[in-house]
Amino acid sequence: MNNRPNDVEPSCAGTLGLHSMRTRLLARTGDPVAKLIAPDFRGDAYALYEQMRVQGPVHRSRTGLFAVLSYDGCRQVLQDPRFSTCESPTRPAATCAPARSEPTRTEGRCSSAKRSDEAYAIAGPLLHPALHRSATRIDTAAHDLLRRHADADSIDLVDDFAFPLVVACLSEVLGVPSAASEHFADMCDVLGRPVHATPSVARAEAVKDAHEDLAALVIRSESERRQSPGGDLISRLTAPRGGNDTGNDVTRLIEHVQRYGRQETPATNPGRSGMASGKLGLEEIAAVCRTLITSGLETAVCLIGNATAALAARPDQWKTLRTAPHLATKAVNEILRFDPPRQFVLRIASEQAEVAGHSLPPHSRVLVMLAAAHRDPHRFPDPARFDLARSSQPGHLTADGAMGLEISLARLAGEIALWTLAGRLPHLRPVGRAVRRPGGSVSGFTHLSLRASATA
Repeated sequence: MNNRPNDVEPSCAGTLGLHSMRTRLLARTGDPVAKLIAPDFRGDAYALYEQMRVQGPVHRSRTGLFAVLSYDGCRQVLQDPRFSTCESPTRPAATCAPARSEPTRTEGRCSSAKRSDEAYAIAGPLLHPALHRSATRIDTAAHDLLRRHADADSIDLVDDFAFPLVVACLSEVLGVPSAASEHFADMCDVLGRPVHATPSVARAEAVKDAHEDLAALVIRSESERRQSPGGDLISRLTAPRGGNDTGNDVTRLIEHVQRYGRQETPATNPGRSGMASGKLGLEEIAAVCRTLITSGLETAVCLIGNATAALAARPDQWKTLRTAPHLATKAVNEILRFDPPRQFVLRIASEQAEVAGHSLPPHSRVLVMLAAAHRDPHRFPDPARFDLARSSQPGHLTADGAMGLEISLARLAGEIALWTLAGRLPHLRPVGRAVRRPGGSVSGFTHLSLRASATA
């Protein structure tokens, strides 16, 4: 969920030609997994999940991928250290991080993954206090966005409300000065919107410039926070955490994110961090900000769109939320189950493993179908029903620390968005045809028009 076209990393784009063509051909023949991983997929993903579920909790596709559909099976794969990450389902397994390696590198990967998970567990909760301190300003911004379109016939929920609202949240989280807010919004517009085709030369140059501008903004902000810290995320990332190992967890987190983007194999190198002084480097802070903008922004926008569409299709549920806006938290929880932004992730088996009674050979590519798992009828009664009164148990499955950070931002922005919409729009009335974004790995809208009037 970033500026890479169709979630395929540039480093492997040159090796994908024949492999991608085979996937497209299999999609044309009806293979459900091939359809889902096709970059132009716009069909009913949940119908495909059920089509596969009929055959059992694990489905073997002619693409060579195994799709795990049950809640328990998905949870097992996500928690099992024998399954490692690989970003693109259409990427040949041989080009992903090796399933087996020499002991020192294997130990490095496990150690790095453990440290990264611990670091994300520390970083994730920092978002809430960083945003909560600006609750009044965010609430004002959310209402202003709707007021701007009060006299219009309709409002595009994505472009006119969700996207600028999440940008405003990020601006507050990162402590962007008001004088730089417009420029920051421009950077988010370049870095935070998905690209569904090979970017043009001009687009690639704009992305490069936006990254440099963001780094410059962080340099100025970091310098100011060290002299006069506040409650924003940059201040919290630069603040000492006590002990002689101050800041090391966050640094390792950032290094993991950078390696993941470059598809490098993590390795231990204890002398490399240079963090004995407890200082966090400017480039590393900028990398954290880029992660929130390129991944978290899109995840939050998709969540807001999916939740609004689900509520618009169910007037009784919308009435319930309007009567009790504090149920916005329940609505966010339910949409993360009913139609989550991130639909599935890929894992590679390092050795033979049994999942849901199925034996998976070494080097198997396994799609962890998060959206299907959250509609597992063995875990969720009446799973195809969107219900604000549903119990929160069992919990949502999250792929890794980075995804957890994205979801943390999406939860906060989603609650603000739904609370605001519930207070200003008595009716959610779609106008025209909603446009789903292409691709099966991410569920969201590119356009979702609603009647803007606050009256019936």
